[in-house]
Amino acid sequence: MNLGSALKHALRRTRDLLATATFYKTGVARTVNGARLRVDWRTRHSFPPVYDRGVTDLLRQRLAPGQHCWNVGANVGVHALEIAKLVGPAGQVIAFEPNPHAAALLGRNLVLNRLDRRVTVEQVAIGERSGRTSFFVAGADPMSRPERPNPLLARTERLEVRVRTLDEILSTSARPPDCILIDIEGWEIGALLGAQNLVRLDPLPLLVVELHPNAWAWSGHSRQQLERLLESHSLQVEPLADQQDALSELGQVLISRRVSSHAPWSEGSQPGGSRCRCS
Repeated sequence: MNLGSALKHALRRTRDLLATATFYKTGVARTVNGARLRVDWRTRHSFPPVYDRGVTDLLRQRLAPGQHCWNVGANVGVHALEIAKLVGPAGQVIAFEPNPHAAALLGRNLVLNRLDRRVTVEQVAIGERSGRTSFFVAGADPMSRPERPNPLLARTERLEVRVRTLDEILSTSARPPDCILIDIEGWEIGALLGAQNLVRLDPLPLLVVELHPNAWAWSGHSRQQLERLLESHSLQVEPLADQQDALSELGQVLISRRVSSHAPWSEGSQPGGSRCRCS
């Protein structure tokens, strides 16, 4: 590192320390999808004015006070905060975040918004099988991944984290969740494969998953594997982010129980784009 780079680094670090100290107690104000929040200064860029609008609209339509929700891959809390506000003081949220850097900032954001009593942070990864795995992080960056570094991150730190399945968590829960939101950077099929009992629940919880098809080959999964899983449980997929083909494009989907027989992967109208059905 040359002298100029070293000076810039020192000035940036000094600025960050001063800003963190200045805003530690109060956080900074952010408005996300119309909701006003106070967040840790270091996470301000994770709270843009518009964020996953299709998901937010669905959550606002379907969630009710007193419900219990699981936020899998909560990162620094954009959706965890949103869900906690929607379920109210009688509701409960479990936020699963294996990255210790992100989990610490998530905890700070919950405290700043006085939501820490209704959100429990579980520092574990969710996968197909319980155990332990390597986890590659770059600070609190949401693109951290298990087993192999995300190629989009220039430099990562290797950690070892605990892995649990959704079925294991269900078996020890006092009540089944009313809502599950999953965003785990390509490991979502593994999470669903570890949720065979959960997806048999009737009624099925509100199940929103961000699909990362470009990462499935890397994670050892495939579209065909997901199609078989959906078919075996009579499930259908509804895009929430204007995808033309929900199973081949990055974006959030609603997974719900199919209520009638249709041709495989037919299209129809629904919130957020075309509907894909698997029968």
